[in-house]
Amino acid sequence: MLRIGIDLDNTITELPEFFALLARALRAAGHQVHIVSYRDAKDLDKSRAEVRDLGVEFDEVHHPRGSEGIPEFKARMARELKLDMLIDDMPEALINLPGHTKRMWLCDPEVYDLGAVIRSLGTQILKF
Repeated sequence: MLRIGIDLDNTITELPEFFALLARALRAAGHQVHIVSYRDAKDLDKSRAEVRDLGVEFDEVHHPRGSEGIPEFKARMARELKLDMLIDDMPEALINLPGHTKRMWLCDPEVYDLGAVIRSLGTQILKF
């Protein structure tokens, strides 16, 4: 069984039809889908309703506790839920994930210049 985490804002909300299809297929195959969103904890019920309205099936929606930052929250959730993969639009949210968690970056070309990101990594990315 896989445990997949998906961000809500600018990820699911960016491509709701895709994530509805993906989540439905994952859950039908016996995998878990966790929505990992950096929203205020008091908005948890609102977030659950929004995800349902978008047609995305899920096992649970998770919001941060306390004052942890986005990277810390996402890393904690990946550890606690033993996520196999996290899909997010913010590369900085993917940075501190545990080694067992694969990262999938939903790169918005209007926000990030992927070519600039790759160039900033230098020739290291080209070494296989």
